[in-house]
Amino acid sequence: MPRQYKNIHKRLIITLLISWVVISIIIGSGVLFFELKKVDNHCKRHAQHEAVRLEERYSRYFTADKELDKEIITENITNYLLKSNFIYLELYNNNRQSILVIQNGLEPKVQEEIEKTEHFDYLTSIVDYRRLYFESNLYLQTFAPIKKDNNIIGYFEGIYKVDTETIRDIKEDILWSLSLVIIITLSTTIVLYPIIISLNKDLIKLSGDLSQANIGMLEVLGNAISKRDSDTNIHNYRVTLLALSIGEKIGLNQDQIRGLIKGSFLHDIGKIGISDNILLKPDRLTSEEFDAMKTHVKHGVDIISKYPWLADAVEVVECHHERYDGAGYLSGFRGKEVPINARIFAISDVFDALTSKRPYKEPYSYEKTMEILVGSEGTHFDPVILDTFKKLSLSLYKEITLASNAYLMNELQKRIRKYFSDIYQR
Repeated sequence: MPRQYKNIHKRLIITLLISWVVISIIIGSGVLFFELKKVDNHCKRHAQHEAVRLEERYSRYFTADKELDKEIITENITNYLLKSNFIYLELYNNNRQSILVIQNGLEPKVQEEIEKTEHFDYLTSIVDYRRLYFESNLYLQTFAPIKKDNNIIGYFEGIYKVDTETIRDIKEDILWSLSLVIIITLSTTIVLYPIIISLNKDLIKLSGDLSQANIGMLEVLGNAISKRDSDTNIHNYRVTLLALSIGEKIGLNQDQIRGLIKGSFLHDIGKIGISDNILLKPDRLTSEEFDAMKTHVKHGVDIISKYPWLADAVEVVECHHERYDGAGYLSGFRGKEVPINARIFAISDVFDALTSKRPYKEPYSYEKTMEILVGSEGTHFDPVILDTFKKLSLSLYKEITLASNAYLMNELQKRIRKYFSDIYQR
């Protein structure tokens, strides 16, 4: 089973859980908003209704000549207050001056909040309100004009305490809505989950097939160029295994190793653009011919840079002829300006070139090859990487350089399966 398929269940479940939370919050917020709006509208209507009912009492209070009459009217309004859900009433004249305040169980904290209110902002020709919360209790501070013959004769302010039954109903509605959302989402998920998994499984299989085709194409291209260059395709297998062994030893991560494999196998793909009379010449190249040969680097970059799957191979293809001292080509990079995969590959490429038979030479011995490599330490090669290679070189020479073609092909396939396991494992 590919790695991404193993993780798809986990990612899908996490995504669905996050979706549940987000949807629940959105729906729950919407329900809370509309439930509170219902309470707000109820309180506004109630305040407006009470303002109308207070018109006559207010007029009588305001026009009463005797204090005794005012006391009777105040007592009448107080009795009315005790029968309602209002815990605070305040009346203003049409100049917005407070003329009567009556309380019935008003909590100190609510009183403090009321005193902070800029009442003038709310005493207008329309009913207005604001919502207050204290210790799990919900209050509506309402403001309404008192009119007589369509003229404003004063203003009414009331603190309406939403009863516990209404609060309970709001909570029950929110809980029920959230439960319904969760049930619906869960039911939908149960139905869609196997469909999503099946679609992802098919997609991953197609992706794996495509990736395997990419690896097959990698081998075909590398082998085609290698055969044209040296009449054998096994050079690419050797240099790739050599470079891979060095990369493993110095601790490259999986992505770097993948790029190293691709780049090593395709390092000379640009030679497809070099003419046969130069590429297959059995003698040393002239300076003009060598300049033409150098262009294979640019040809190689042009060929693979347009293919995203091979983007991580560009470093080796472009820089495998750079030198640690800056005397290489094409860019003249020096030191760590040369990508690490290219510095690794340079050692494996030269090692294999020296220990292999070429049209213009016989293979060098292991000892002579290492003498040449060590002599180029710090000039052609990265000293640190070369030091690592020196410790591996003899075992790699016996295992890879002297190995049969069948062994090399089989061994590289094993390594590819290891580092591209998410493609090959099903």
